Amino acid sequence: MVMFVSLHMLRVFLTGAYKPPRELNWIVGVILLVFTMLSSFTGYLLPWDQLAYWGVTIGCSMGENAPLFGAKGPFALLEPGKDVNSILVGGTAVGQPTLLRFYLLHAIALPLGIAGLMGFHFWRIRRAGGVSGPL
Repeated sequence: MVMFVSLHMLRVFLTGAYKPPRELNWIVGVILLVFTMLSSFTGYLLPWDQLAYWGVTIGCSMGENAPLFGAKGPFALLEPGKDVNSILVGGTAVGQPTLLRFYLLHAIALPLGIAGLMGFHFWRIRRAGGVSGPL
């Protein structure tokens, strides 16, 4: 799915279909690409094996070092225990709360967000006059 969304984004970029009046649709498409990647990342944990454990440990520690939102990142505004890593992990270490949070994100939150944004994306395509060339 990530490959097809990326190829679609490449086609839109190469044909110039992101130009006005379709720039909002381009932004929604980029958000959909991010949601697709997040869906892949949250699904990576669900087998709950060693590969998934260490992949999610590394991925969540990236959130801990993120600028502004991580406790160890540059310009850190949040304290340890109240940063992005703590929200994702659900504690201090990857465990059962992490599995539950990622499952809920993967099975409920992200699909609902993707469906809503896809509906808006398709509506904007119709409103802009279809999938014809750039205006």
